[in-house]
Amino acid sequence: MVGARPWWMRVLGAGLALGCACSTATAQVEKTQESEPALPTTVLRVTTRVVAISAVVKTHEGAPATGLTKTDFELKQDGKPEEIRYFSLGADLPLTLALLVDTSGSQKTFIGDETLASDVFLQSMLQRPEDRATVVQFDSRVKMLGEMTSSASALHMGLMSLGRDPSANGGTLLNDTVGAVAEKVLARETGRKAMILLTDGGDNGSRSTLAQAVEKAQKADVQVYSILYSAAHEGGGRLGGPAGPLVIDDGLRALQKLSESTGGQVFEVMQGHSLRQIYAEIAQDLRLQYQVGYVPPPDLKPGSYHRLELRPKDRRLTLEARKGFFAKP
Repeated sequence: MVGARPWWMRVLGAGLALGCACSTATAQVEKTQESEPALPTTVLRVTTRVVAISAVVKTHEGAPATGLTKTDFELKQDGKPEEIRYFSLGADLPLTLALLVDTSGSQKTFIGDETLASDVFLQSMLQRPEDRATVVQFDSRVKMLGEMTSSASALHMGLMSLGRDPSANGGTLLNDTVGAVAEKVLARETGRKAMILLTDGGDNGSRSTLAQAVEKAQKADVQVYSILYSAAHEGGGRLGGPAGPLVIDDGLRALQKLSESTGGQVFEVMQGHSLRQIYAEIAQDLRLQYQVGYVPPPDLKPGSYHRLELRPKDRRLTLEARKGFFAKP
């Protein structure tokens, strides 16, 4: 503990403090040219009042369901039907990624694999100048390893320094890190926003609760993709062998809560399911997302929480999306 400054001001590297920012952007809607004029699509670019929802839709076999339009979905807020006003493919929108890597003592042996796999993943995701990413490591401290950038080489340099802080001691500020990055970094961004969380799910020393971390991620409209990387699970973390159900522990429960509440997914590194394979699955989801938007009723109390139900009309399809949102102030 150093002085009386907030923890996130003390631990971040020079010039990389996680500052607050409030968006004053207004909604801009653009028409895109479709091959079938009968099905025009409006693309949501930037919004304040509009509630945007990123959705991944799959067939019963687990393959991406492509070619859907807004008429293939139904949406409810607090149990009441709402009109989907905006619709586009996620690939049409800028992508902002925050990679959060647990570098506490229990994760040290995985850093080499995480560095190499993450390097390939980030390079593959930054396809356009407006696509950007940053890398954050956390243990007893939280440290951004570079500014938000579209430069693959800058991200590579950040990854090369993972876990090389000799002053770090015992502790895993998972909840604090998720909440701070969501609130101080990603909340200011527009377009699609995703957080990739590499950890065993354990928290040791956070001032924030898991519920508070979830709330900040939801307020920032961030999807959390959690990757469980743990010696306790690797190769034998499923009952009955690799095909059996996951062994549920506190770390996995925390990751499930973070991801399911924000429309992301939980993955597990294990024998036959490498980190690179998991990254490929996440990349496919992010590329094939559908982005829908609607205008909520004007009388919502600022800061109030509201349930969302987005479903495909074809009940043979499955859909993953966030379960709710907080009304803007």
